Amino acid sequence: SNMVQEIIINMISKVDSPKPNVFMVGDVKQSIYRFRQARPELFMHKYSTYSNEKDSPFRKILLYKNFRSRKNVVDSVNFIFSQIMSVNAGELDYTENEALNPGAEFPENEQEKMISGGSAELHIINTGISDDESNSYTEERDDDVAAPQEEEMLDNMQCEARMVAKRLRMLMEPDEAGNFFAVFDKEKKKYRNLKYRDIVILLRTTRNWSNVFVEELTLAGIPVFADTGSGFFKTTEVQVVLSLLQIIDNPYQDIPLLSVLRAPIFSFTTDDLVDIRLAMRKGLLFDGLIKLSADETGEACNKAKTFLESLTKWREASLYLPTDQLIWRLYSDTGYYSMVGAMPNGEQRQANLRILFERAKQFEETSYKGLFNFINFIDKLKSSKGDMGSAKILSENDNVVRIMSIHKSKGLEFPVVFLSGCGKKFNLQDMNKSILLHQDMGFGPDVVDYKKRLSWPSAAKEAIKEKIKTVTLSEEMRILYVALTRAREKLIVTGSTGNMDKALKRWVSTSNTKEKKLPDYQMLNGRNYLDWILPAVLRHSDCHDFRDTASGNNEFKGLLIDDQSHWDIKLWSKNDILIDKESEELQDELLDWVETKEDNKEINSASAISIDEIERRLSWEYEYIDAAYIPAKVSVTELKRRFNIQSSEESTAMSAFTTTLVKKPMFLEEKKGLSAAEKGTIAHFIMQHVDLDEIKMSVGEKYRGIIANQVEQMVAKDLLTVKQVESVDLGMIEKFFGTELGKKMLAAKSIRREIPFNIAIPFEELYKKDNKKYMEEETVLLQGVIDCYFEEEDGVVLIDYKTDYVPEGKEDIIKDRYKFQLDYYSRALEKITGKRVKAKFIYLFQSGDILNL
Repeated sequence: SNMVQEIIINMISKVDSPKPNVFMVGDVKQSIYRFRQARPELFMHKYSTYSNEKDSPFRKILLYKNFRSRKNVVDSVNFIFSQIMSVNAGELDYTENEALNPGAEFPENEQEKMISGGSAELHIINTGISDDESNSYTEERDDDVAAPQEEEMLDNMQCEARMVAKRLRMLMEPDEAGNFFAVFDKEKKKYRNLKYRDIVILLRTTRNWSNVFVEELTLAGIPVFADTGSGFFKTTEVQVVLSLLQIIDNPYQDIPLLSVLRAPIFSFTTDDLVDIRLAMRKGLLFDGLIKLSADETGEACNKAKTFLESLTKWREASLYLPTDQLIWRLYSDTGYYSMVGAMPNGEQRQANLRILFERAKQFEETSYKGLFNFINFIDKLKSSKGDMGSAKILSENDNVVRIMSIHKSKGLEFPVVFLSGCGKKFNLQDMNKSILLHQDMGFGPDVVDYKKRLSWPSAAKEAIKEKIKTVTLSEEMRILYVALTRAREKLIVTGSTGNMDKALKRWVSTSNTKEKKLPDYQMLNGRNYLDWILPAVLRHSDCHDFRDTASGNNEFKGLLIDDQSHWDIKLWSKNDILIDKESEELQDELLDWVETKEDNKEINSASAISIDEIERRLSWEYEYIDAAYIPAKVSVTELKRRFNIQSSEESTAMSAFTTTLVKKPMFLEEKKGLSAAEKGTIAHFIMQHVDLDEIKMSVGEKYRGIIANQVEQMVAKDLLTVKQVESVDLGMIEKFFGTELGKKMLAAKSIRREIPFNIAIPFEELYKKDNKKYMEEETVLLQGVIDCYFEEEDGVVLIDYKTDYVPEGKEDIIKDRYKFQLDYYSRALEKITGKRVKAKFIYLFQSGDILNL
């Protein structure tokens, strides 16, 4: 319960009277609702203070028997939690008093060719995809899987889902001796063959995971249903109808239009879509469709005419029909409702379309009516993550494997439980908030130094962060307990790791203790469920093979526990998962072919055809490989370097972007002052931040004093160090403001300094020699920073500062070196301001010369 519930119960139960009238039932090990502000410590207080005496007004009755699970399931759970759960890690000491006692009766299975029960299983997959060892915990993301790390996670999920599908099929099929796995039917009081509906796959979170598991199990021919509570708007049938509604409202939307054309309603082929684009190479797809329909002949033309006629009819109907009636008319006119009924999971698809119709009907009863408002309502619902679950048409007797979250499984039981995703890292994103809150410890903010523009966590925040970590991991441990105790007859735990060797070393290190309880600090450093389960199982006396594999050549120093539970452990590689029998047979055929070809043996014509096809595929090269090496963006400096290199060495177009400049490590560098580049950076920094208004108000001789005062203020604010300032001659900066160019700049009404820019330039402009026809429309993003520009009535003046040392009479070298750079700056500036750049200047700090380009 939470504090609100506790206060209400105390008020109505006469808790302060001699005979309080409240009866509570609970198991603190199954308290998994902290996100609803549940506080296990409330129950623990009663548990520790109530008496076992019958006459006590505050009495507790202990119920230890488990009437759900087979003895080996109960023993397996006890074996794990007696080692990992304690007051500090789990908020409860899992002693003999807390351990489960088997109370369920399972008669002996005397039927032939049937086996039941068996050991608890643990399957670990080495995906070979590197885990982020620097981060112990992960954050949930709201966006779709896109980042490289998320793609790797998707690969992990696919491997695990495919392994689960393999193990599940093995359970459903007879073993090598012809025996079937059987479960005890409580209603019929006898054993029967395992059915799909007896199996559940539990996941810590169904988000992202359930879709992958559904896909892999479906590919394996296993009927499956995932109760995710979301995904309605992502179903194909709903997306098609919503796209159709969107183009009825506004046909000038390419993506919805393309979705409808490709749908079974109109069945436009890829060639048809090409014809539409050829009819109008540029512009919107709908205009191309209209132009194509004007042709007199052709299948694509006829399809376009039919589509436009239907669309016109529906658009007219949308003006007077309520949205729900319009949707039902679309179902009727297109036959789409019947079509989806004939597809796989047709009943589910039709139910989803009925829900969409009902939602539209409910919407029409509000004050916001009409198709446009309904589409906006759906868009806002999707953008605010307001998705809803697919239609629920599943009954208890439907013969499908169920996938659900651990939270949704609470209170339920299943003959066979797969607990999957145990390698998924714990989510501790609550620790990363800028301000942490705790009901007892208060709030923990960051400390902010506005002068130095720095922030760091306060001591209070660090304390609260540790508390949040402890209570969250304790909650995760209880969630694990709930998951393992859902199994009635068979428990199978699965998980994956990106680096098996590192993981095994970590688990062995955790289990190397002579105490029965694993160290609390190790439990609180666990990254995932495997970090709790594996160190415990490693110490089982029967698991010597797994222990030898994990320990390698080192002696295992942990306590060995002789326990009544039994565990079967299997380590999988990625190849074990991804290569099925058909792939292995194909691999054997290829090896035979290679040997045959090497021995110059004759091959028949049929084999020759397949061999040619294999050779063609294996020797295939990507036609546009050059485009893959085009940099997405490049700086002006890199561009200048490229042209310098190309002109002198006639190098290839890409070499300038793939050259690595190897620099000596710092410990090999001699102790020197600031480099010329560093001094130049400091000079640019001062020119960017000096107060020009203050300089405008002074004259000649006072420039240096004003600039020096301003630089001292920069040092006081920790923007510059004393050493940095001493390395720069402020006289160079003073000299600039005394020049005609400096005076013009000070007199200008608009002055901008250190302006970053990005502009797209044609690929062919950079790579004239290497240009291919297919690259004509490619562009490269050019980025740079303009030192300074100011505006006058007849245009813009561009200034670039250089701290290069230039020998007397060699100014033309500087002009040639930087002309290319300033030309691009000028182009960017004209695009930014919309004004002509009338002059480009380079100011040389060392000599005080001004070069006009």
